[in-house]
Amino acid sequence: MDLPEECWELICKAIDEDDYRFLESVSLVSTMFLSITNRVRSTFVVTDRTVPFLNRHLLRFRNLKRIRFSDFNQDLNSILLQVSRSGLDFESVDVSQMRYFPDFEKSGTMMKNVKELKCYGVGGFRDSDLVSIGVNFPFLEKLDISYPNSIPSRVSDSGVIELSSNLKGLLKINISGNSFITDKSLIALSQNCVLLREIIFRDCDFISSDCIKFVLRNSRNLESLAINGIGLRPRESLSSDAFLFARCLTELDLSDSFLSDELLCLIADAKLPLKKLLLSDCHGFTFDGILYLLAKYQTLVHLNLKGANFLSDEMVMELGMFFRSLTFLNLSFCSKLTGLAFFSIIERCVSLRCMIMVGTNFGVEEYSKELDIKSGIKFLYLSRNHNLRDECLKKISRHCPFLESLDVAQCPGITRDGILEVWRNCGELRSLDISRCTGIRSLGVVDFELPKLESLRACGTWIDDEALDMISKRCRGLLHLDLQGCLNVSSRGVKKVVQSCIRLREINLKYCEADNKMFTWMVFANPSLRKIVPPCGFSPTKKLENFLLRHGCVISQDSSELLSIAYRANGRDDDTLTRLII
Repeated sequence: MDLPEECWELICKAIDEDDYRFLESVSLVSTMFLSITNRVRSTFVVTDRTVPFLNRHLLRFRNLKRIRFSDFNQDLNSILLQVSRSGLDFESVDVSQMRYFPDFEKSGTMMKNVKELKCYGVGGFRDSDLVSIGVNFPFLEKLDISYPNSIPSRVSDSGVIELSSNLKGLLKINISGNSFITDKSLIALSQNCVLLREIIFRDCDFISSDCIKFVLRNSRNLESLAINGIGLRPRESLSSDAFLFARCLTELDLSDSFLSDELLCLIADAKLPLKKLLLSDCHGFTFDGILYLLAKYQTLVHLNLKGANFLSDEMVMELGMFFRSLTFLNLSFCSKLTGLAFFSIIERCVSLRCMIMVGTNFGVEEYSKELDIKSGIKFLYLSRNHNLRDECLKKISRHCPFLESLDVAQCPGITRDGILEVWRNCGELRSLDISRCTGIRSLGVVDFELPKLESLRACGTWIDDEALDMISKRCRGLLHLDLQGCLNVSSRGVKKVVQSCIRLREINLKYCEADNKMFTWMVFANPSLRKIVPPCGFSPTKKLENFLLRHGCVISQDSSELLSIAYRANGRDDDTLTRLII
């Protein structure tokens, strides 16, 4: 408290960038902190439960820059108009996965300075909406119109061409999943939006290789390109000089493509300033091709080789000499790999912060002598490794003591002994996923605190009320708890967690034996609760829903957003994981 107010403001800004929800607790400390958090809050999420107090929030947080809609089922147009009239200078608007695209004719005129618009998965998205975007947001720099929820797709070349003619300053666009657009759209974007730095167009079946070459030749500022399906049909094969023009390309995603060794050699010889390379679920290339490529790009920081089934431990050890700069590595579903590859990599890659080895053969290797290393790795995802045992998990915890996130879901060979060793050795652990680890029958007695654990996913395990009693005593900083399918959990254990974990925000009780009548008690006992997924078959009354909303909590059957995004670690979530690492 003796620090100058300016220092506290910098600290609160750092918290806001990590997760603005933590500012809620900080604001309760004193009037000074309340004033600071009001000033630094830059993101606001509009949900059904915030709508009644929206005017109050918009008056309180006068420096908001980003607004996002989530768990929202009310009139989107009226709320956006209310937001636009607040006088706040928003830079980012996110209406992703809304049932319909809003009418920006009224609200957009008062939000002209918006630089980022996210419309991922919007229902009924069409060409007229693209025209509206181009007219109402003339200073837009980043646009996501990917995977509209319309069958069939209602977006065509004419809409994209009109959009590109109005957005001359566009820097990034994601048009993935708009299945009917053709070469005309990309050519228009390349010609009209000359400042484009990032283009993402996955699952656009009518884009030809000639068009991709045109984009690489003409978009001289292009730094990031994400496409898929290359080489799966004859007309999609890239010509020999396709990448020779992309002199600024630092990120390249060719996932789900057929890539020959010749193409990999071409990319290698192009001498691009590559930092990030994604070859997830690609086939057609061999070890010789990837070896030649990585030898040319030893400064890569991000590499995804998910699904490269030909890789063996010995091959990875040889590739490891080029991994020294890597901070992110995905080797998921490389079924021949074992823990030998993992330990070899962490021994050599001192910069590595995130590694994914989902669905490998981790655990069958013979254990050699202890390594004299303490890896700085923070995010480790090892789910679906059916041979993973406690002995290996203990070794991992000894060599990776700085882990913040660990996913060992669907590893039936793991028991409480392995998990307790992780908790004992990894004092920085914030999130843990032990879902469907059927070997975990209990958690026993823990004689140490776990103050930093914030997210625990234990769905489909045999943990019971005694385990929840331990969690309530040792994990008091818990924010997210997923108990879906924990049949041995009852109201008694849930009450202990809710009462003791005073920061708990979200809890999933689907398929549990918890009493349906306890929800009123829960919000009184723990004011921090924001979301409850009840047991199956429970249908809340309107009176109960309104009561919970008045206390800032929602009861929902949807558990899809309950967990931290850190758990969503498949090949398409590299960007999310990279942001977490940074």
